[in-house]
Amino acid sequence: MVSEEKLIGITHAATVEPRPPSESRHVNLLALVLALAYLLVIVYASLQPFRGWRFPAADVYAFLLAPWPRYITLSDVLINVTAYIPLGFMLTLGLRVCMPPMAAVAAGLLLSVALSIAMESIQMFLPARIASNIDVLANGGGALIGTLAAPLFFPTQGIGARFSALRNRVFLPGALIDIGIVVAALWIVTHLNPLTQVFGTGNLRSTFELPVYFFHTPSLLLSMEATVVFFNLLGIGLLLSTLLRNETRRGLIISAVIVAALACKMLIYVFIGKPMGAWAWLTPGAMLGLLLGSTLLASLLTLRHAYRVIIALLSLMIALTVINLAPDNPYFSLPPQLTSGNASYFLSFSGILRALSELWPLIALPYLCVTLWRKGSH
Repeated sequence: MVSEEKLIGITHAATVEPRPPSESRHVNLLALVLALAYLLVIVYASLQPFRGWRFPAADVYAFLLAPWPRYITLSDVLINVTAYIPLGFMLTLGLRVCMPPMAAVAAGLLLSVALSIAMESIQMFLPARIASNIDVLANGGGALIGTLAAPLFFPTQGIGARFSALRNRVFLPGALIDIGIVVAALWIVTHLNPLTQVFGTGNLRSTFELPVYFFHTPSLLLSMEATVVFFNLLGIGLLLSTLLRNETRRGLIISAVIVAALACKMLIYVFIGKPMGAWAWLTPGAMLGLLLGSTLLASLLTLRHAYRVIIALLSLMIALTVINLAPDNPYFSLPPQLTSGNASYFLSFSGILRALSELWPLIALPYLCVTLWRKGSH
């Protein structure tokens, strides 16, 4: 017979939450990687334009106790809330790797608020930025929403389990593949940046005041636009192909991702109300690059894994080089939402998207290098 002490021990063990299985751990690691990538974007966006650093006249933390501002716009508050919802959500989900649920929620909230205070404090050294305690409260509110929503998506829960099953059915296993999924997802979001051409990630000229090497001519602009689209299309398409299982319909999934990116670009052009409307991004250069890139990509998908990684790496490097050498378009005009006197919430939103767009190749290229190294070591 089983003693009473052993029976109590068995009952207690049954009530303790089991450790997440390997599949759940992969989902949590994916969320943690995505949280770190998004944190980098927030830091980059918060510290633009990276110029004019000077010591503040007041205490660095004086903004925390500053009087309540006389004018507060709802749009400014909402954009700050929205910006930190993904951070709180992904941090909480990622910290579940090493923490129980409630501890992950608390840690996700505290880390998000600490980041907000740190960014506002550093902005005291930038004359172009204004530190605000309202921003800290709004960011904290967004982080709170994200952290409270995260437990619903834990891999052991219903919604999270479905996402985990879908990921395992479509993509290859492994933490490195999880990072690749994050890189691909971020690439789609970059197309919400209204200041770049389609597939125009990595344009660092204005941020770091890079010199202009070529002057605008219609033929040069067309060829360079086509080159940027062509090589970026090859790069992202081949990167995606290295993530998918062999039995999946790679061409269909890659096409769906590219269409989703173009839909984001169309959506943002509708929102900013450019004269040509939703199709303003579809220039002759973009059309040429899409046509040539799609044709070549279809044939490259049959290559061996290592060759696809190498071509993707070289393609993204060429695209990054060309977009920073391309001449400025003298006919490009800023959308009304980004000019002075208009809604500042869109300016803040655009700053985050611009940071993500500029940084994306600097995330994708190291990932492809690690993938190639891992493949070679195996």
